Amino acid sequence: MEVVAESVAGIDVHQKEITVTVLIGSAESAKPKKVHARFQTVTFDLKACGAWLKQQDVKQVLMESTGQYWRPVWQILEPFGFNMILCNPRIIKNIPGKKTDQKDSEWLSELARYGLVSASYVPPRQIQELRESTRLSKSITQQMTRLKNQVHDILQRSNIKLTTYVSDIFSGSGRRILALLENGEVINLASIEQAGTGKRGYRLKATPKQILASLDGALSYNDRFLMAMNMNLLASYQRELINLESRIYEQLEAFSELYHRLQAIPGVGEDTAQIIIAEIGSDVSPFPDAHHLASWAGLCPGSYESAGKKHGAHTLHGNKYLKTAMITAAMAAKSTKQTGLRDFYWRLCSRMGKQKANVALAHKLLRIIYVMIQTGATYQEYKKSQRTEDTLTPKI
Repeated sequence: MEVVAESVAGIDVHQKEITVTVLIGSAESAKPKKVHARFQTVTFDLKACGAWLKQQDVKQVLMESTGQYWRPVWQILEPFGFNMILCNPRIIKNIPGKKTDQKDSEWLSELARYGLVSASYVPPRQIQELRESTRLSKSITQQMTRLKNQVHDILQRSNIKLTTYVSDIFSGSGRRILALLENGEVINLASIEQAGTGKRGYRLKATPKQILASLDGALSYNDRFLMAMNMNLLASYQRELINLESRIYEQLEAFSELYHRLQAIPGVGEDTAQIIIAEIGSDVSPFPDAHHLASWAGLCPGSYESAGKKHGAHTLHGNKYLKTAMITAAMAAKSTKQTGLRDFYWRLCSRMGKQKANVALAHKLLRIIYVMIQTGATYQEYKKSQRTEDTLTPKI
């Protein structure tokens, strides 16, 4: 194998300490010089590690993305000027045998020396912070959904069929009726009419008698206690989510122009545009082309060939946050009226099915986004009629 880096270091990262192996030697040397060292993960020792690597004349440092443990190591060593490479642990598994931290670091250094691993994308600090905020927002939203489902479960097991007549029991009239159940108040037609009255009078589609009949269940004291606790947690999550959204908008001010350009794409709303910027950033130069970006996001089907025959394969895992956002955007884009993206989706449906066509549309959206970020262009609609005209126009 050809040596691509003559002075490299492989770092096996753990919570308490890191194990470092340095390989130094020219491409002609049969056996490079090998040096081992261990450092604690406190800031002082990590800085000492950077100084030690400088003394060893190391040019390139390779480490695997182990949870969040790699991040402080990366942030402290990066200012020393090394060529930092982060890799996916899934694709650099060591050969079977006795496993030690030192052997793992040696394996990483050998991979770096021969250039056998591709670097993972590590965005700038500003994008990392935006990414942390948007991912926390998604996590809070998921927690809120779980709390709402628990409230629904309590109502159903108590044979309270309020959701049959009220579509959203967590806001407006539905929330006020739910508060009557939480407090254990006596519920009658008058209290239901008062709870269902808004600024424009009675706003529920169901009659008070229907609502009253749906509340005739067996809600125990413990169920009321649990429901009140879930509702209090839900209210606290809602308050914190509002604060977090304000913070996200502050972080997006530096990318305001791109943020608004992305929303011109059919199917891409505010939330999707936020995730796109947080996961990709405002610079796509780390990705050689749009196909590399789509592969990184997990929107490219794999390839499998055996005995000269090619078989289809599922898409890879990729970046689950970006992948989910693009699939959601594709589902919205296919429902738009008179757009080229909608035409593209229905053309594919006829030969590959709706699910695969939706993934293909998400892939197309991501390729469009790549070009928009790379060139600074604005999305231009390309409809079916324009494609027909281009086909009929003779080429000169």
